[in-house]
Amino acid sequence: MLVCTVATAHTKLTPEIRHFISLNGDLGYAALLHNIPNHPSSTGINANIGVAYRLYYNRFLMSIGAEGAYQLNANRIEDRDFTIPMKDTEGEAFDMHVLVAQSQDRTHMVNLNIPILFGGEWNRFYFVAGPKVAINVYGAAMSKALYTTYGEYNLYYDDFHDMPNHQFVTDNTMQSGTLPMKWNLNILAHAEIGVRLGKIDNRSRSAKNNIRMYIGAYADCGILNLVSGKYAYPIFDYHETEDQGVQFYVQPLMRSNLTNGAIVRNLNVGIKYTIAFEILQPGKSYKYEHKKTKQLKRNRGGNQLIY
Repeated sequence: MLVCTVATAHTKLTPEIRHFISLNGDLGYAALLHNIPNHPSSTGINANIGVAYRLYYNRFLMSIGAEGAYQLNANRIEDRDFTIPMKDTEGEAFDMHVLVAQSQDRTHMVNLNIPILFGGEWNRFYFVAGPKVAINVYGAAMSKALYTTYGEYNLYYDDFHDMPNHQFVTDNTMQSGTLPMKWNLNILAHAEIGVRLGKIDNRSRSAKNNIRMYIGAYADCGILNLVSGKYAYPIFDYHETEDQGVQFYVQPLMRSNLTNGAIVRNLNVGIKYTIAFEILQPGKSYKYEHKKTKQLKRNRGGNQLIY
């Protein structure tokens, strides 16, 4: 009982307080979850690199830092087949069939994240959770696809293929190029759980023991809607011109009019590696200078002299 009492008093009176500067690198799966009709959620990758101040107080952990985050997503676009009623140079009516296939749609996102995390650490096990404020600093989107056209006349039995002078082509490329895109400010709910690596000796303050390494699994779930602004253009469109005939255009999904009124959130899961460097605190030092003492002092009740 006496030993337990002394141990409890020691924990309360002399808490273990340590300060760290940590570096982390994350890599994982990223999804853009949305409610756009007839389009599945986007898949991709997410990578983070950051620095943070980390406080260890007994078993309590607190971390405040900043990190750069990059997210790349691929949007799945189904093949399309639509018909354009037209007239040829001789005034005869026909239907131009347009087949759109092999679409490639990509979005890029670069954010500055500010995580504020709280948790605990027990021997090798640790966990932290909290919010991340995500500020968008760069966004872009691009899309391209192959299109094939052919003509269908009521007067003729066969359709007309591969006649470029009549704009009947096969597997021509149309692309939007890289277009700028603005994502909204976001709040991410972050959760992380993992283990501490290497030999553990919390009592030692030597140089060999003031570096801690961790590996864990994390999840970031976006709370706010990422869509910013409204767009007027559909994914695929065309315009008739006098000198070049019909010109076809493609638009990235996240910059198309399908996102108007839609809700888009991101979900990231992956692996996180952290290395923490302890900020060693200077200990107290006491120095007695006997030359500054003017007179001899005697410790009452004892037999020792202090000079």
